[in-house]
Parts: sequence; C-alpha cells; structure tokens
Amino acid sequence: MKRGYWGCCLAGGLLALTLQAAWDPGEPVTTYWAGPGFPGSPALSETWLAQLKEGGFNTVWGTKPEDLDLAAKYGMRVIYRPWGGLGMNMGVADVDSPEVVKTMGEAVDCVKNHPALYVYSLFDEPPAEKFASLAHTKEWLARRDPNHAVWVNLLPTYANNKQLGVEGEIIRAYWEHVRLFGEVFQPAFITYDHYQLQNGGDSPNYLLNLGIIRQSASAQGVPFWNGVQACTWRPGAAASPSAPRIPGPDEMRYLVYTTAAYGARGIYYYVYCHPGHEGSIASLDGKPDVKFETIKTLNRAFVAIARELAPFRFKGAYLQGAHAPGTTPWCEQALLTITPETPARELKPGEELTDTVLVSRFEQSRNSTRLMVVNMDYRKTRTLQVAAPAEAERFDALKGTWTPVGKRFELTLEGGVGVLLRLDK
Repeated sequence: MKRGYWGCCLAGGLLALTLQAAWDPGEPVTTYWAGPGFPGSPALSETWLAQLKEGGFNTVWGTKPEDLDLAAKYGMRVIYRPWGGLGMNMGVADVDSPEVVKTMGEAVDCVKNHPALYVYSLFDEPPAEKFASLAHTKEWLARRDPNHAVWVNLLPTYANNKQLGVEGEIIRAYWEHVRLFGEVFQPAFITYDHYQLQNGGDSPNYLLNLGIIRQSASAQGVPFWNGVQACTWRPGAAASPSAPRIPGPDEMRYLVYTTAAYGARGIYYYVYCHPGHEGSIASLDGKPDVKFETIKTLNRAFVAIARELAPFRFKGAYLQGAHAPGTTPWCEQALLTITPETPARELKPGEELTDTVLVSRFEQSRNSTRLMVVNMDYRKTRTLQVAAPAEAERFDALKGTWTPVGKRFELTLEGGVGVLLRLDK
C-alpha cells in the first residue's frame, strides 16, 4: 500500500494529518474536461484516440466498459464516469440505498480490474456542504475497489462565500475551503480549475489560486492537477469584457508552463470539444484547432518536466516585475540574478504580466536544486542574461537530456515558455 503523509502549511492554516492510499498516480497526466468519451461529447472512437495520442494526451474519458477496451489499444488511461441515470455528479447519490448500491456496484465490479481504468469521476466543483456526503461515497467506492482513486474537482478562488461554506474575506475563505476538503474528504490528489483569460484582460488571481493549491497539496502529501482554459463557453459574447476569450498558442504556452512551474502532476484543458463551446482544441467533427500543434508539443514537455520534478519539494515561486496577488516578489530565495531587470510593481486587475519573469524553486536536498524559469509575457520573446550560484544545466524537455550552461548564460524564451534548470553541487 502506498502511503502519503500530510504535513503542515502555516500560511494556509492546514492541519497535520495522515493519509493512506493504495492508488499510485503514475505518469504525469495530460487530459481534458469535456471531449471524446465525456458525457454529452462525441463518443470515444479509434479516430479520436489516434488524434489524442498524436496530441500528447495520455488520459481520456469513458462511460462504458467498451471505452476502456478502446483506450487500452492506444495505451491510454481512463477517467471513468459510468453512473448513467445517477447524473453527472454521482456524489449526491445515496450509497445507503439498495437500488443505488446495486447500480453503482455493478458498474464498478464490471471495470475495477481493467488495466486501462485510472480514476473514477465523482463530482465537479462541490459546495462545502457536500464534502461529507462525497467522503461517504468515496469510502463506499474504496471498499468496492480499493485500487483506484476518485476525482472531485474543486471550485476556484472566484467562488462565493456560500459555495465555499466559509464567511469572511474571500482569499482566507478559500484557504479554509481547501483545508476543509482535505480534512473531510482526504483526497488522493487535488484538482481545480481557474479561468483567467477574458475579453477585457486577465483576471489577477490565477497565480494566487495556483499557489494555494500547490501549498495545500504539499501540506496534504498528495499531487495536484491544474485545469486551464482552452476555449470560450460564451459564444457570441465578444462584446462583453467579462466573457472568456479564446486562448491562442501563446496563451496556451503560458498556462502549461506556469502549471509545470508549480510542480503539478497533471494538467487538463477545458475543453477538448463539447457542444456550446467555441475555439476548442478540436471541433465536434474532429478538425484540430490552430493551437493543436502547440498543445501537442506542450503536453510532451509538461510530462517530461513533471516527471523530473516529482521527487522534489516545492520551495516557492518568485516574480521579477509585476507582483501578482499571492506570489512572492523577487528575492534572494530565487537564487538567480536575471537581467534586464524589470522594476517591481503591483499587478492591476485586467493587466497582463508584461516583462515579468517567474522562477520557481524545488529541492531534494541541500545539494540538489531545480529551478523553473518562465517568461510570463506571453506576447513576446525575451532574451535574459542569467547568473546562477553554481554550475547549471538546462533540460531539453522534448529530448529528455541535460546540457551544461555554466554559471552565466543566456536564455531566449518565447512568450509564455519556461525552461527547467538543474543546480547540483
């Protein structure tokens, strides 16, 4: 049995608890919410699976045993949602009801030994009042199938106090919401989504949300996934500043590399394809969007970076330039000196992170450090002069190789692109 240990996170007020889980997260996850195999999306097929495989996706959705068989042919894992008439959010089902137990039990027993089964999808964005009933359902599932985790996707920071189940200032309320989820539900992994890209600019709390989830996952001793925006779900609302915009390849680079920079073990895109959405990764008839080629490369880079960072402890994320809420301004803990230096300033609502650099730090021991450097200005390429405290190596995520670059070196990064550095003394 694999064991995970909950530590302490004083900034978030998380309690130290102990968690045991049989499920192993395995290879870093690249998947989607709403797409082939997802309820209401196109049915999973060999055509879709071939495209997903080409796109660097390694985990897909399914609702019936045949989906698992198809996915296995392509070496894919499956997020399984088989509950049929019990609805999208099965976690509200009464697992003390003989009828529900029979329906769910038969669905689980049919697939629980299938090699393609990865996790069960349980509930999306539950209010805090649902945590206890979800935990009850999870415990029932664990007795029926102790070898697979369940996925409950959390609300973002822009949820309201009623949804979070906590009164008071929204950021402290969100910290408490995530703490309560950990205490009551005891997840095997944490996921959430936060969609910041609007017609009128970028909402300011994307990195704040990412940081809270990162610290919460560290405190709970579990991995986390980040859900990122890949479309608009308000078609025809281009005139509305608050409507979500369609991200392009540059913004997708920014979203994927920031996710990697915080040490996520999974990423999922909203959406791959689904009715009522525009600008998705592919159309409902299977035609790839312009960003498909970019995502194809990004997925492979993400998996390679996440695999490298998995054994390391996240120490912090530091911004040179604009200071986004919840992040740490540039300081000596970032270890690197980077020029040209952008003066520190507070990020305003709707503002993009122009000329801003993110450095995140990971350590395995005092002599083994990894640093992610991300060009947060997703509109333009930047050339940075970097000085490191020790001889550094640069990771080629697509080749899986390290190249020495010395203590002083140059990084030319396209908009939104990040690079992993190794500093081993």
